[in-house]
Amino acid sequence: MVRIKDIAKAANVSPATVSRCLNKDPSLSISTETGKRIYEIALSMGYAKVKALDKSEEFLVIHKEDHFHDHVDNGYYFSIRSGIEEIIAKNGDICRFVSISKLEAEDKAYSGVIVIGNYRPSDIEHIKKLVCNDNIVFVGKLNFYPECFDTVTYNVNLCVHLALNAIREKGYTQLLFLDGTDHYQIPRDFLKITHVRNYLELHQDLTLKEYLECDGFGFDAGYRTMKEYLDRTKDPIPQAIFAATDPIGIGVIKALSEAHIAVGKDVHIISMNGSNACTLITPTLTSVDYHSREMGKEAALLVKENVRKQERVPKCISFAPRIIEGGSL
Repeated sequence: MVRIKDIAKAANVSPATVSRCLNKDPSLSISTETGKRIYEIALSMGYAKVKALDKSEEFLVIHKEDHFHDHVDNGYYFSIRSGIEEIIAKNGDICRFVSISKLEAEDKAYSGVIVIGNYRPSDIEHIKKLVCNDNIVFVGKLNFYPECFDTVTYNVNLCVHLALNAIREKGYTQLLFLDGTDHYQIPRDFLKITHVRNYLELHQDLTLKEYLECDGFGFDAGYRTMKEYLDRTKDPIPQAIFAATDPIGIGVIKALSEAHIAVGKDVHIISMNGSNACTLITPTLTSVDYHSREMGKEAALLVKENVRKQERVPKCISFAPRIIEGGSL
């Protein structure tokens, strides 16, 4: 009978290392060079507790042109991407990132497809037609075909409620809300402003002084919109500001600082995503974290899992959000 120490001797590693590998210790997965060697030796020696490794799969990841241009504005997408890449590498698979504009040039068959971000229904039809694959996992705010494909998302309503609860708990009574304009025909129930207004109907001690629509979702859009608001308004600024994305919130802080308005003292800000960029400014930005890296990891796990399934029920997965506290609130 083959023993752990026999495999360890053949692989020139310690028995503990063999045990960790074959018991799938996450710190030594079979995707590492050492892990693969141990696994192959155990298999060749006839160790009873291992089976042949699955063959490597190749997956296509579709994104928009600008998703990976800027680490601050696109921290959400970079985080999703890093989660996807971590799981793909751990499984010994391969993934190819392709923007939707270059999708027509793809003529290769893939084991599955991950679609990052929000798209118009016509864009989704375009993707479905070109990839010719029913193993599609959407990761982002919504999927227009949840009855057909898996979705990894975040609960917009819950995230908005967490943010507004935090504002009310501080005793603030007036609110300024900033979000980017929708250009993707997103259903009303997936728009953050919908859930802001629904919340305020139930909690009338907090009022929305103004809803500011930005011309984008990034730092510059938040900065310009806040600067324009400060230039035109004669009323006192509301006590609390809710920015729909971290980059918008960072832009808001810059505009307020230039106007000599002290964030965290004269005005208080919370945003959404929980990206690392929130810690790089002063004061640090309080944010609702909906675990974008975990979203990417889960999308990669789902697309891999679906390869072997003959029949499956489409899933919709989200993670419980949390507030990352900063000095801005």
